[in-house]
Formats: sequence, C-alpha cells, structure tokens
Amino acid sequence: MKSNSREKVKTVTFDKQGSASVIDTDKPSPGHNEVIVRMKACGICKYDIKTFKNLTENPSYSERPGHEGVGVVDAVGTGVKDLKPGDKVATIYLGGAMAGMYLADLQSVARIPDAVTRYELWFAEPITCVVSTLRLLSMEPGENVVVIGSGYMGVLLLQGLPKSYLHNLIVSEPVLKRRALAKKYGAETVINPETEDVVEVVLDTCGGPVDLVIEASGDPGTIEQGTKMLRNGGKLCIFGHHAVDEIAPTNAWHMQGINVLNTTPFMSVNFHRDLVDAVHLMERGVFDQSDLITHIYPFEDVARAMKETIEHPPGMIKSVLKNY
Repeated sequence: MKSNSREKVKTVTFDKQGSASVIDTDKPSPGHNEVIVRMKACGICKYDIKTFKNLTENPSYSERPGHEGVGVVDAVGTGVKDLKPGDKVATIYLGGAMAGMYLADLQSVARIPDAVTRYELWFAEPITCVVSTLRLLSMEPGENVVVIGSGYMGVLLLQGLPKSYLHNLIVSEPVLKRRALAKKYGAETVINPETEDVVEVVLDTCGGPVDLVIEASGDPGTIEQGTKMLRNGGKLCIFGHHAVDEIAPTNAWHMQGINVLNTTPFMSVNFHRDLVDAVHLMERGVFDQSDLITHIYPFEDVARAMKETIEHPPGMIKSVLKNY
C-alpha cells in the first residue's frame, strides 16, 4: 500500500491493554480495485471490546480497529468503475474503519443512498451478518421459533425474520426496555428469564418442542437452554458470540439429531452479496437502527466511548463513533 507521508489522517489504535488513542498516520493511497473511504461513523462491537481488553487476541486488529464503517468515497484506485469520489458507502470486513480515512476493496463496499444524512444509522456490517444468517436458516412456513436475547443483534434479527409465516415467535430477554423492543418488532410472546422458567413457558406456549432456536445473546448457559426446547431434528442457531468456551450438550445434539448452525460471517457463501442485500433492505425499511443507536460519541473521544461501552450503562444498546 502506497502512502503519502505529507498527508496525515487521524487513526484510532488500541496501543496499551485497555487503552485507546488517536494518532496521526499516513493517508493511504488506493491500489487496484480499492477505494479510500472518509469515515463518517463506525459502530463499536463486541469484537472491538475483546481486542481492546486483550491486545494479544488479534494484534493487527488492535493496532487498526473498527469494521462497522460508513462514509464517503474520497479516492478510487485503478479498475474501479462503479464508484467515484463523493459516493456514500457502507463497508464490511475486519480492521481499520476507526480512522478519518481507511482503505477498502471492492468486495467490502456497497453504495448507500445519496440522501443519507444520519450516517450513524447506516453502517451495515451487523445487518449483513443478519442477512447471512437468514439465508442459512432456511425457515419454513408454520415453524415455531424462539430467539434468546433481544439486544442490538437480537432486535436486528427480529426485524428481518419472516414473521408473517411463522407460527409462534417467542423471545427470552431479561431487560425490560429490550423486551418492549422485542414486542415492537414482532415477538408474540416475551419471557423474562429472571422470573420465569423459559423452557417451561416455551413448551406450554407451543404445545411441545419447537423447530428453531436462535441464540442471540452470547450468554453462558443459553446454548444448553436452547437445546432443551428443540424437537428431534430441530435447528439450533448459535448467532451470538460466545467469547468464553463452554461445554456443549453434544450428547443431546446427537441423540435428538439437532442441526447446529454456527452462523458467523465466515459461513457465508458470498458476504459481499449479503452486504448489498442488507443495504437494499435498509432502503426498504425492513431494517431500521433508530431505536438501537443509543450512545453516539465524537470520533476523537474514543477512549471514553470504549470505557462506557464496556461499563454498559442502563439504556445502552449500541454505541457509535461519529466523525462529522
């Protein structure tokens, strides 16, 4: 990658364990089939927190974090025909988006509408993950579905589920505000796992085990809990990021013939296609992040943004860095 040492851009780095700084780095130059994006907003996700806390998790990512970027094309490299400076875009893939300008290849970019002004609602990587998951689930009419967790990713998933042809859609969520969002976005039954027996309520509501459980919380114990709700041959989707290893109920999976899907982006056949479709569905209003982006921080206040995202104050659902 070429760089011009005379031009500098502000760039976030996790330079010490649990520390974020904004430093000056050389402005990148686009190579073949690459563009430079002037960042307008970048979401903060669990992986950012993980690599902020532990620099050895992925040292290169800690050095140049951020993968939920959205912004404006600043320059294009050779071979780029469908994008030009001034186009508004969302980007995917790992690393570098927490910067005033960052490099992206064509397989990680999709145009967003020219009319977009609230960039913090238009980063599309998380929704791309949802679209990828929906493809892999292959849901059928009349299925009974349980979603465990209606935080940020859980609500995006609820927005995209084919609710019109599901039989029962049930959500388990301990936080009152998030239970209200689950109801708003289509859950017919919402369970508080702190006061109710989730498995018992699910079995009573559906008259027996269900077809599909989507674990969207990443909380310990929920994989085993979800397994207990499933019929023989049912599907267990591990959508939430379980950052700490757990003992999985492999015997139950074997004896019940459970189909376990670990729907990370790396399972997608074509993640760029998922991105393009995600943006299209955002344009149509299928996905809407206005209820979910609760904390917005100036880009250069990244240290406070990371600290408060980890502390997760009451009411926080999703935090975003803003650069405009």
